[in-house]
Amino acid sequence: MRKHHHDEEHEEHVNHEAWVIPYADLLTLLMGLFIVLWSISSTDLAKLKAVGASLAEGFGGSPAEAQSQAGAGAAAEGAAAPAADGHPEAAEHGEVGAPPEVAARTEDPAQVAEAFAALDEAAAAEVARAVATRQLDEVERVLTEQVGLAGLGGEVSFRREARGLVVTIVTDDVLFTPGSAQLQGGGAHVLDTVVTALRWVANPVSIEGHTDSRPIATSQFPSNWELSTTRATSVLRYLVDHHGFDPARLTAAGFADQHPLGDNATDAGRALNRRVDVVVLPEPVDVPVH
Repeated sequence: MRKHHHDEEHEEHVNHEAWVIPYADLLTLLMGLFIVLWSISSTDLAKLKAVGASLAEGFGGSPAEAQSQAGAGAAAEGAAAPAADGHPEAAEHGEVGAPPEVAARTEDPAQVAEAFAALDEAAAAEVARAVATRQLDEVERVLTEQVGLAGLGGEVSFRREARGLVVTIVTDDVLFTPGSAQLQGGGAHVLDTVVTALRWVANPVSIEGHTDSRPIATSQFPSNWELSTTRATSVLRYLVDHHGFDPARLTAAGFADQHPLGDNATDAGRALNRRVDVVVLPEPVDVPVH
């Protein structure tokens, strides 16, 4: 296997935009702070209903009853108060109160604290999702710019999925030769460009190999499962050995022909399916809940 000594032949490319992603992280954290402050200060009817439902369950009622009564408070103002303990005269003299068993249940502070803790957790999860989305947006922006400057628009494409940002690199004459899992020199250049932005973030990265539906049967690769998995592992090792990626944030997997992007009945579709996906997953965000 021919090894490329990039450090001896070329000066390391200086990324003049290395400050962009840390700066964006700062803005993202500020945005998260503003969302937390907003969620604390604003009144959200849906959240209030959720709290009411939780309280109702804790106090022996049903969530449906709590939601049906959520907007009844204003309409009930000014109406005659119910009699205490079934005696109309008690209401006339202002002796209105809940039955003893109801009063006892509504005085449980632990139930109230638990209900509002659940609301805080929901707000924290909302902030975490917003921060993670903003991080992926910034990674995609920098990657798109780097790929465009390198003229690799035909070899590299992007798409967003629920699990994260998927960077697709075609394998034919780019990363690997047909039936091989040995990384080519041109493929190393493509990876160098793609991972530039990923070096400045801590997001987990999943590297996934894919093939077309045509079978392969060699001593090294008995099937497309072995070929796709070995290709993904080759990319992972390149990121660790040449770019210093922490192996703990990387995973590699092969999917053979099980997740096609194109029609395997056509040459163009098969070429699209022979690929490696570098999936940038959302970084776990810990938002303290008080």
